[in-house]
Amino acid sequence: MMATGYKITVEPVLFLYMLAVFMLYAALQDLIYTKVCLQDFAKRICHDLYNPENREALDVVQTGSSHWVLGSTLMLALPSIVTAQFLGSWSDTYGRKIPMLLPPVGAMFASLLYIIMSVHLYQTPVSLVLLASFLTGLCGGFTSCILTCMSYVAQVSSFRTRTVRVGILESMIFMGGTIGPLLGGWVQEAGGRPATFTVIMACHAAIVIYIILCVRNIPPRHPPQGYWVRDGCGCQHLRESASTVIRERQENRRSYIVLLLASATVVMICTAGELDISYLFVKDKPIEWGFEKYTWYFSLKYGLGAVALLGILPLCSKVPDTVLALIGLVSKACGLVVLAIAWEDTGCVCGPRAAVSMLSTWSMPTLRAAMSKLVEPNEQGKLFACVALLENACTLVASGVFNSIYPATRHIFRGFTFMMAATFLILPIVIISVLHKALRQFSKYDSVELAEEAREEFEDADSDRNVSPTAQGEDISPGQEDGSGVRADESTQEQNSGTINSE
Repeated sequence: MMATGYKITVEPVLFLYMLAVFMLYAALQDLIYTKVCLQDFAKRICHDLYNPENREALDVVQTGSSHWVLGSTLMLALPSIVTAQFLGSWSDTYGRKIPMLLPPVGAMFASLLYIIMSVHLYQTPVSLVLLASFLTGLCGGFTSCILTCMSYVAQVSSFRTRTVRVGILESMIFMGGTIGPLLGGWVQEAGGRPATFTVIMACHAAIVIYIILCVRNIPPRHPPQGYWVRDGCGCQHLRESASTVIRERQENRRSYIVLLLASATVVMICTAGELDISYLFVKDKPIEWGFEKYTWYFSLKYGLGAVALLGILPLCSKVPDTVLALIGLVSKACGLVVLAIAWEDTGCVCGPRAAVSMLSTWSMPTLRAAMSKLVEPNEQGKLFACVALLENACTLVASGVFNSIYPATRHIFRGFTFMMAATFLILPIVIISVLHKALRQFSKYDSVELAEEAREEFEDADSDRNVSPTAQGEDISPGQEDGSGVRADESTQEQNSGTINSE
């Protein structure tokens, strides 16, 4: 459910990118699984891998596939860590549009390699997935796409509506996760692997066209004097991104930002780890799901998550961010426990698990929104760049931990890694519970303070150039806008200012 007057901005960018990512995720793991088997065993064995006589081959393929998935994740995450820091600070300094173009361009070249690998299935080595992942990571990857879209929405949304708007944007990830696996499974069944990767490439091409034609750039309030190509590649962007988190702030805001980042880190580790081993988990005995059945389960889970963000979260706009985050964390932990015991009861994997974890999608958007309310409007890109850095680092850590522990424990307790992830989530639950009262106070007062600061900065910049940075694709009217996209109704502002002064 979207509020009346809601205007679409960068939501299609994130939806199409994540649609392609989730089409790729299962298809790539299936490609790796097949190529690892064909690399070491005859075609006849690969087609009958679950025969008890081929148990040793199954173990080799499971372990080898897990290690290649880990390698692919490393080659994606390592370069994108550096790229994301440049793009976050660069977007604050020079504008949001150009950094948004880089991730889909890199993904187009990676898709071309996947097409070649799938066409020449027996001739090309599985190691080509490392090159494709490196190209994607070098251009920022999915984390940079998320950070550029999040910083755009954070800048054009009001303090009051930001949690809902970030939640709606985050729902594009889950809509992509709902449609992507189903579309990927259908395309692969109808046209084979080459058709799947061709559709993925077309999605990224559509993103580039949409950004160029439909996304309006948001220029900085104080344009830099230097040349953007030369100065945009300086190391100061890395320093500025780091300083956003570590610099001193009033009223312990730095401590709150660090604690919220720590909570988000644990959530991202659990999410990345679950994604990395889920396909191997359900493909293994005794569940033995095929590619198509896995895509149906994945789509059901993400579809319910999208409903939670689009249909339920907007109804909770007056509920504090911390309460929404706690609900999401508890839901996620319960879902992981249900999945952990699915090795004994295959019926627990699909419907019950997806329903229990439905509200788990609330945890990350509410944490992102809470952090964005603690920094200045011109720090949104740097903040989300730091989140992207952590997301990449979490992907690396999760892949290393989960892909190492799962093969070692699958013969003892196949659900051990999921149970371990559920245990990890106790930490952010405790942190958010402790921060609840303090963050509610910020939500009460800071909307006026930030709006006044942003308005003063915009008026100074507007005397030099008469440009509306949010002239298109935002949810505020011209009479209410300021330079950062933060707004405060005048009557409400006066009333709240009086309240603050009386305090």
